[in-house]
Amino acid sequence: MKTRTSTATKPTLLMLLKGIITLFTLMLFSTQSAQAEQKERFGDYEVHYSAFTSTFLTPEIAKQYGIVRSKAIGVINISVLKKAENGLFEPVPAQLEGMRTNDIQQQQFLAFRRIKEGKAIYYLAEVQFMEGEVLVFNISATPEGQSQPLKLRFSQTFYNENK
Repeated sequence: MKTRTSTATKPTLLMLLKGIITLFTLMLFSTQSAQAEQKERFGDYEVHYSAFTSTFLTPEIAKQYGIVRSKAIGVINISVLKKAENGLFEPVPAQLEGMRTNDIQQQQFLAFRRIKEGKAIYYLAEVQFMEGEVLVFNISATPEGQSQPLKLRFSQTFYNENK
């Protein structure tokens, strides 16, 4: 039996790798987390969220968004979507406030930055953490044109990638 070898050229492999990296990054910054979709529904609105260690990001992506890559810094990603007339959920601008609390009840306000890419709108904040630390996040998102905030609470255990 013959073994086939790849005939892909180096530029083709580089293009494929760039495509994979771009896809992975879009997945991280989309409305899904790396593990599973995390969202809360509030009537016609959905708030999607994810939290991950900043070293998940490539150096280029981190630089593009001004995020510090560190084994001790996590990234919180929030997006707010509203059900459109066609039944699909579309991103909407919102005012975000947030607080993180650790296991010894120390609190830190979250400073969210708005990122807009095409139709996508998401909000990023960075938090410091210790290995294995469970952080609880209380998020308040007020969609543009609304007076009532959409409030959610979630927790995330952060681990350094290298043990």
